Amino acid sequence: MPATVRRDALLAALASAGLLALLVAERAVDALTAPAAIASGVAVALLVEVAFLRSTAVARLWTRPAIQLGSAGGLLAVGLAGYALAGPLVVAALSWGLVTYFALLCVLLASGRRPTTE
Repeated sequence: MPATVRRDALLAALASAGLLALLVAERAVDALTAPAAIASGVAVALLVEVAFLRSTAVARLWTRPAIQLGSAGGLLAVGLAGYALAGPLVVAALSWGLVTYFALLCVLLASGRRPTTE
């Protein structure tokens, strides 16, 4: 697995842990079972992945460590702001988006195809 993909997966795992910690701390883990959170999180994650597949410029930009780190931080910031403004469904949707990312990564790795390289 290329270093870019490893770094991306690590940052996604850290962001997932942060979002889950917020839900646990706020006793809002049950928001993860809301159909709206599941559907919106999965849908947005799939749209983001399609953008990466359709645009080499986006995929190339994503290989930059600063972009990956900034995106993980931005995701956590959106989660915190979303929780404060709209409640736990926002955090749950972001969490489901990350679950979708990991599912797609597992399928890609299990298929033997190489993810986008540096």
